[in-house]
Amino acid sequence: MESITIYPKNERQKSLLKSLLRELKVHFEIEENNNNTFLSEKDYYAKIDKSIAQAENGKTKKLTKEEQKEFLGL
Repeated sequence: MESITIYPKNERQKSLLKSLLRELKVHFEIEENNNNTFLSEKDYYAKIDKSIAQAENGKTKKLTKEEQKEFLGL
């Protein structure tokens, strides 16, 4: 079976989705995200812009095959 991840914007959306899923008798789990591992959209794009600027300025590092494998845990 497939899973669907939904990110409600506020408590009202969360409550409505929970009610709908209960009414449809769909099994669901709610996982609280209190550790703030997700970036805001603004921070996400800021990191991308910073990386692009670093690449344009030649501030990159080329990894050897061995370093790539180590980084990827292979």
